[in-house]
Amino acid sequence: MKNKKTYQLIENNFSISRIIKNIISMVLFPLKYILPKKYIIFSGTTNYNYNGNSRYLFEYLSKKSTYKVYWFTRSKIVKEHLRKNNFNYLSYSNPFKLIIVSAMTKIIMNDGDDYFNIFGLSDTKRTFKISLFHGFGPKITLYGETKDVRTERINKFDYVNFTSKYLGSEVSRDIFGLPPRKVKILGFPRNDLFYNNNLAQKSLVKKKSISKLYRGIMSKTTKVILYTPTWRPYDYNLPIMDLVGFEIKLFNNFLIENNIFFIYSTHSANPPRNHLESSPNIAYIDSKYPLYDTNLTMLESDILLNDYSTTSVDFSILRRPQIFCMPDYDIYKNTKGFLEDYRKSMPGQEVTSFISFCDTVKESIEATRSYLKKYEDKRITILDKYYNLNDNNSSANHKKFIDDIMRN
Repeated sequence: MKNKKTYQLIENNFSISRIIKNIISMVLFPLKYILPKKYIIFSGTTNYNYNGNSRYLFEYLSKKSTYKVYWFTRSKIVKEHLRKNNFNYLSYSNPFKLIIVSAMTKIIMNDGDDYFNIFGLSDTKRTFKISLFHGFGPKITLYGETKDVRTERINKFDYVNFTSKYLGSEVSRDIFGLPPRKVKILGFPRNDLFYNNNLAQKSLVKKKSISKLYRGIMSKTTKVILYTPTWRPYDYNLPIMDLVGFEIKLFNNFLIENNIFFIYSTHSANPPRNHLESSPNIAYIDSKYPLYDTNLTMLESDILLNDYSTTSVDFSILRRPQIFCMPDYDIYKNTKGFLEDYRKSMPGQEVTSFISFCDTVKESIEATRSYLKKYEDKRITILDKYYNLNDNNSSANHKKFIDDIMRN
């Protein structure tokens, strides 16, 4: 009885909140048609993080354009970071500014399939909604009950960004149901730094951002493994812990003995049931790190340990060793599926046991060139299919497109 009353109270509060929101939306409705459109608003995959394509394009336009661009956030840490770097931001702490800027915004940009839209102020043909998207690879499929919902959400954008002709022509149509007029092939701003070979090499040697996470003594010979298990539509263990013969004590000893630092993150929407025990050689990145940037970490990492994540495509640009851990391959394939035979497309060795993991890591460190050579054809193939641009300066590509919109 008590639970029923609690549920009813929550439902009533939600209804009242929705009514108030609808009333405010009606009052503000004229603003989105009366006020001039001249601003650009960016937001991340959540309102609390600061990373991805949105971050890189936001910073590029802030520094290399005359447009007034804003980042929307609800994170105190992100706001402080933006203030220190003299970047413009919006938040609920200044509602008047938030409403006026939103009503005067001409372009809304987001990494995912849901754009910033306070009080419905973005719902007008005078405001262009652009999805930069956050990753493409063989796992990009929609499935089950969420398929229609996600298709509808992505089609609310005026334009959706892709990273190759194959994705822009076939995947945009067959998976997302997008008409050609909404498709743009402009690449990922976050990947521009991967094409700077000098920066990539210096980052790999210095490992500045990673050294802040490492609680041991990082030397010039310390190797870094970045582990990026992807989202799954079911309950699961952290996949590496399901390798045959895996024991956390043995794993930690292996890292210490071989001077390896292991960093991993999981998808916030559905994290695994368990995690690796914390140690000086292991760092878990969660919501406590809203400024964490996977691309900067990739730039400083020696090896990518992956499963089905699209980070495999991005990391292929750097031409560094990749290893694949997929103990739930059949479950994932039967539940969500792939665009192609994933095992045949992987640019790296699959490991199924703790021993094979250790042996493959040692091989990729001690015989890096020969290891890379074995998977070079697959690396080139995956980039040709999923990240193939005529111009690899994605930020500049986006700016040209934005210039056209802002002029009209």
